[in-house]
Amino acid sequence: MTTDAPEPLSRYQRLRHRLFHNDPADDIDLQPHVQEKLVKKSELWGFFLFGFGYYAWPNVCASLLLPILVQGIARANSHLESNLSIVCPDSDSDIPAGDRCVVPFGWINVTPTSYVLLLNVVTVWCTIAVTLGVSALADHGRVSRKILLGFCTALCAVACLFFIGALKAEIWWFSGLVFVISGILYGVALNFYDALIPILTRYHPEVVRSGVVYGENSPEYIDAKVNIQTFLSGGASGAGYAGGLLLTIFAAIVLLFTDASLLVVGYCMIMAGVYIFIFLALYAKFSVQRTFPPLPPGSNVFTFGYKRIGKTIAKARKLKTLFYFLCTWLILGDGLSATSNMAILIAQDQLQLGNTSLIIAALIQFIFAGAGIVFWIWMQNTRGLTPLKTVIINSVLFGLLPSYCLLGLIEGSPIGLKHEWELYMLAAFFGFFMGAIYSSNRVVYAQFIPFGHENELFALYEMSSVSSSWIAPLICTAIIERSSARETWWFLASQFFIPAFFMIFINVERGRSDATAFYEAEQLEKRQQAELEATEMAHADSASGSGYEEQEQDISKIL
Repeated sequence: MTTDAPEPLSRYQRLRHRLFHNDPADDIDLQPHVQEKLVKKSELWGFFLFGFGYYAWPNVCASLLLPILVQGIARANSHLESNLSIVCPDSDSDIPAGDRCVVPFGWINVTPTSYVLLLNVVTVWCTIAVTLGVSALADHGRVSRKILLGFCTALCAVACLFFIGALKAEIWWFSGLVFVISGILYGVALNFYDALIPILTRYHPEVVRSGVVYGENSPEYIDAKVNIQTFLSGGASGAGYAGGLLLTIFAAIVLLFTDASLLVVGYCMIMAGVYIFIFLALYAKFSVQRTFPPLPPGSNVFTFGYKRIGKTIAKARKLKTLFYFLCTWLILGDGLSATSNMAILIAQDQLQLGNTSLIIAALIQFIFAGAGIVFWIWMQNTRGLTPLKTVIINSVLFGLLPSYCLLGLIEGSPIGLKHEWELYMLAAFFGFFMGAIYSSNRVVYAQFIPFGHENELFALYEMSSVSSSWIAPLICTAIIERSSARETWWFLASQFFIPAFFMIFINVERGRSDATAFYEAEQLEKRQQAELEATEMAHADSASGSGYEEQEQDISKIL
């Protein structure tokens, strides 16, 4: 009697099986080889859904809505520099020749454009202080997921407060304060999210299988790690740009069917907060908290992070490639962040473009960013292009953007970011290369991190990244105050070509070896310390035992 053959799966069933089905054999064959849970596809979905919602903050809020809102509120409440008692006219054409609008920033008066840049400086220093303090804590115990969810939830709540500065003119400074707080919350949460990439890679079934079959020092294992890291980093970036595109469409609909006032932009921030929170809830449902070693005995929760990262930096000579790479990323991060901000500020200030034009530019950027990520991942998978070479090539090509804008300094030049169509062209150019740089850069850096230091060292990575919101804006502010905004392109062009040159000398294999040697030396030190403590305890027990015997002999003599 013959048995009926199973019916072939439909195309929809095959797709669903590929996206959601976990191989039961993995739990039997692979799980015994690792201490923590293997990564399931549901956890990967949670990771990407978080990126879909959370990356909408840097891609839409921080780079588009907030510069429009904060600078607009500052401009609406500015005064003439020649006479601070006179409110600036609404139109720039009505400002007296040789005069300009200024707002107070501490004890100095600056232009609204410089005001936004200086707020970034304050935000960065505060973010660095908080991030370094909590990052190392996440490498111990079971708190990393709680910290990530807590800071993201707070960010969503703070996003709903931006409209207050536009609603009441007498507290216009409130938007600047909320801007700083939101930047701190975003920076800390981003550090924890990026640190998930090496953790998910380590426990991914394909990586574990390669380690079991070929060994963790084999080329096959290294290739599997790089492929999964590229998949996670590229997928997160692609999901982020897709989520940013969707949020931008929602914001565009709101602005197009209203008066597009600053108050409406504030309401769009409320919408962004709710939007991010929805995907945060989905991440909370699918994510898994893994267990890390407990804090050392006697550690202070408030100072442990600073001490731990200080010790790691003190051992920088053992991780030379990692810290060399961080230095190049600090310079490159300057250009990426500041170029976007300067293009928006020039479009607002000199081209007098409205919010609708900026929204269209953002939509173009997201579309080309998604296409760029797909293209460069395809180049890596089919043409053998390594993540490091991807970063170098894209950095050089990206440097052409500020170089093009320098043409605007030539007297009589018809191009150089002087027309609206140029903004759209540069947005496409910006998006196509920016996504690949961010995605591939994380993959390269993740290979240099010793096991057990993911959150701690990604805090340094994010510190180097957000430092671009400190160094570059400070220099750009000085250039603007002494000359004009267009002169900043000289400085920004150097921010791409210089790091691209120095990245040529990075040896990825040496970076991996440094990370492995660092971890092994750390484990050896812990074993030696444990053996020393055990020996001391044995000696103490022996000494106390001999003391008891002497006491018993003395008592016997007396009796």
